[in-house]
Amino acid sequence: MSIIKYTEEEFNHKRNLGKRIVELRHIFGITQEELADRIRIAPRSLSEIENGKCSPNAIIIYRIAKVLNISLNDFYSFHEITNDTLIKDHSD
Repeated sequence: MSIIKYTEEEFNHKRNLGKRIVELRHIFGITQEELADRIRIAPRSLSEIENGKCSPNAIIIYRIAKVLNISLNDFYSFHEITNDTLIKDHSD
């Protein structure tokens, strides 16, 4: 078994993705358990992603964006998003 060592940049990216998922869950009023169920992963796995212990793969990110009805661009945009912004952006 080999140990994977992450650079500081990779570690920060994982942690930031996790924080972004938490932020989006809170904006949309979805619990960790509900999101995990809707994207078809175990709540523990989502917890590890949100805490930066592991990285979500592309399928998980796609599922999160689909469940929240946001674009992948919105998912990766680390600017502040509110429900009002999303509703306005998606009504065009």
